[in-house]
Amino acid sequence: MKRFLVLFIVSVLGLSACQEKKVKAVDPRLATDTLKIHFQPTRKAEVTLTPVAQQAIKGWENFPELEAQINALDTVNISYLRANGEEWISNMSLVQTKVRDSIANNAMHSRLTVLFSKVNTVIQEASKIEVDTAAVNKEATEFYNAFQNLKLQINLKFQKSIDELLEEYEIEADSLSAVRDSTQTRRDSLLRANRVPVN
Repeated sequence: MKRFLVLFIVSVLGLSACQEKKVKAVDPRLATDTLKIHFQPTRKAEVTLTPVAQQAIKGWENFPELEAQINALDTVNISYLRANGEEWISNMSLVQTKVRDSIANNAMHSRLTVLFSKVNTVIQEASKIEVDTAAVNKEATEFYNAFQNLKLQINLKFQKSIDELLEEYEIEADSLSAVRDSTQTRRDSLLRANRVPVN
């Protein structure tokens, strides 16, 4: 019986020693979740849409939401990007598909495709198990720059051509010439009325 008891105690101790200790896994993203996005020095200056371009894109669905997301990009943290990534991707997809034909051209479609891939890349980088914050910041900067390129393309689409500018200039020059001629005629009339010799 003693042997059985000793054998039992040894086997219990042996089994308990073999039992793996469960280590609670810590999510490595917790270390980076609270970090904010920081644009890199390669960030482009913000492009302001001209009044004509603003008027032209007024009915473009989801564009205001995209602009708000871009403007908030450097104020959000990485966990926010991960949590709201699907919404950002969905919105960008809607911006890309709901662009009116009167607005879009091949160059603009290209910019929209680049924007769609950039938003996907930013969200993928922020959603990795081991987040590389430098990569997230780089991709966020490229996403921002791609949006500025789109706005520049919108401005180019709706700017006046050289011919239109020349025509406006000629009209303005003709009207100034007519005003000058009428002023000269009036001056000459006044001088004659006052019996002053006219040159």
